[in-house]
Amino acid sequence: MGQIAKYGQVQGPETNIEYEVGASVVFKHLGGAFVQMDANQRVIIAVAGVTDIIGWALTGDFTASATAGNTKVAVNTAVDAVYEMPLDAARTETQLNALVGKTCDIKVTSDIQYADYAASTDDVLQIVGYRYYGSASGEQTLLVKRYTKNLVFAGVV
Repeated sequence: MGQIAKYGQVQGPETNIEYEVGASVVFKHLGGAFVQMDANQRVIIAVAGVTDIIGWALTGDFTASATAGNTKVAVNTAVDAVYEMPLDAARTETQLNALVGKTCDIKVTSDIQYADYAASTDDVLQIVGYRYYGSASGEQTLLVKRYTKNLVFAGVV
């Protein structure tokens, strides 16, 4: 079948809120679009080690303006929304099935965000399913949602 052309939401609710984007943030169709807030309350692509993911950016394949805040994107902040994301290595169907119900981290390589099935230091994603399109690299995906036990919210004071 080949690699997916664009990843995104596959089920669940939508609560879309528009946010300013940080400077030169790269979004790729070939990866996930989970985002976090930077120090200036602008969204940036979530990377490994982050536990304060606010949602999934509803965006195309592009790079935000070099001036922080000049670009805006809608972000689905619904906690129970499920998204299809790529893996960074080929897995068998048996290996994918063994991941269902577990938690994992996020990683970004060459501006592409992946579900890091081999890491659970931060446990930001809960694996709720998978799709197996073929045995070649890029032909297996995970269905994930934000892991609610690990959501971190900051107080206003």
